[in-house]
Amino acid sequence: MILGAMGTWAPRPGQVLHVRPTTEALAAAASAPVDPGPPSFLQGDHLRAYAARRASGGRHRAWTGTATHLDGAFDGAALARALTRLVRRHEGLRTWFDVDACTDGGEPVRHLVAADAVGFAAVEVPALSPGPGLPWGEWVTTHLNATFDAACRPDTWAPFALGAVVHDEGFSLFWGCDHAFTDGASQLMVLSEIEELYAEELDVRGAGEPRWSSLSGPEPAPETAGSFLVHARAEHALAAATPPDAPEIQAWSEAVTAHDGRLPSFALDLGLAPGETAPVRIRSATLLDAAGLARLDELAAARGVRFTGAVFAGIALTDARLTGAADWFGVTVVGSRGPGFETSQGWLCNFAPVTFPVADGGVPASFTDVLPAADAAFRQARKVARVPVHAALGVMLAGGVLDPASLGSPQLISYLDLRRFPGVGRPAYDRGLHFTGEGRTANASLWVNRDHERLYVVTQTPDAPAAQAAVDRYIAELTATFEAAVAVPVTVGTEAAPDERLEATGAGRLG
Repeated sequence: MILGAMGTWAPRPGQVLHVRPTTEALAAAASAPVDPGPPSFLQGDHLRAYAARRASGGRHRAWTGTATHLDGAFDGAALARALTRLVRRHEGLRTWFDVDACTDGGEPVRHLVAADAVGFAAVEVPALSPGPGLPWGEWVTTHLNATFDAACRPDTWAPFALGAVVHDEGFSLFWGCDHAFTDGASQLMVLSEIEELYAEELDVRGAGEPRWSSLSGPEPAPETAGSFLVHARAEHALAAATPPDAPEIQAWSEAVTAHDGRLPSFALDLGLAPGETAPVRIRSATLLDAAGLARLDELAAARGVRFTGAVFAGIALTDARLTGAADWFGVTVVGSRGPGFETSQGWLCNFAPVTFPVADGGVPASFTDVLPAADAAFRQARKVARVPVHAALGVMLAGGVLDPASLGSPQLISYLDLRRFPGVGRPAYDRGLHFTGEGRTANASLWVNRDHERLYVVTQTPDAPAAQAAVDRYIAELTATFEAAVAVPVTVGTEAAPDERLEATGAGRLG
């Protein structure tokens, strides 16, 4: 699995099919009863932003997706049954929201589709051709954008889309989902789960036959995973029970107060006026190859820190070199997948502050010197992330600690170890590409990823000349920081690096 721009996905030409809800499922969804539970905090933010954009006639492209290739003959009916089982299993994917009240300051209303009402069918997309002068790869990107723009919205069901491109060497799958119902970890897992379900549908009773029929006895109960609706209710209960002087709230307040009451922004000026956005351009760059990764592992182990600490050390030292700051403040994405939710589909994330000194008496620290502080800061961030960030935001805004203007597009940092996901080793995962909808942005958040071959960074950047020049400079400096770190001979310490199977910040606890 790699993370990158959707336009880098180039399946072989073939017949395009969509797996769409049946007429009966759509009717059941339209009349689905209200579920009284609240949306999660991040869902609520997303839904209110969507309602405002819809009211203004703007384009909604806050979806995210993934695509892959599978070998073997294609069976559309089996794929439809696999998707049916997936959606029945994940309660969060059976929801949609009425957001009409949001435009007047009200709350979104969730509707929950009954599991036994869910059904899908594979439908050929007729008479598709790239068009005059349009290469197949560009046509695919255009088609996926149009498909996901139409389907991946939170106020109708289904808020996701699954399709296939069938050709003579197998078939390619593509999936997109509105962000209200998914996150990065969910997207990294979804196609390998569909692949597994598809294989079962082909193998259990024979190719082309359903897993269950009325002749085989009572229909088995739908499989279930940890419900995102349960997660959302628990999140609100925890926030309500957290006092304003809780250590997690104080950690946020102290970090923000020490940095002029603002959340972090990109280290360099992107050339945009306050409130201005630009179309997204996805940038990706390799920071270390496999040999460099091995040396950075040794360096972290010699200092008794996790690899994650080394990632944050490199980012912090790069930012300090560019800004001259004596200490670093970042906001990281932390997975909130507690026990029972490891493979749930939903937006199970939180944010936490990471802050530590990067200079002593005006003298910049070395990479090895800052490693322990970076590691300790990330450990602290994981503790802070136990409480929903919205509890801290409410306290800081009410107390005048946080400037509301910095909430619009803060700088976020994610680290994912892509070797740690359940789908590793399955073709759908190993051949997969994870991408996001390319709307507009005012920032250049960093998504740092590790796999078996390299450490690399992906960022959604403003596609404007000044912003691209700033990102060029930043990526060059960040790469130089990591290359210089691994060029220094490693001196072995007395403490081995801790096990970091749970240290992928954006993935959370995946085992």
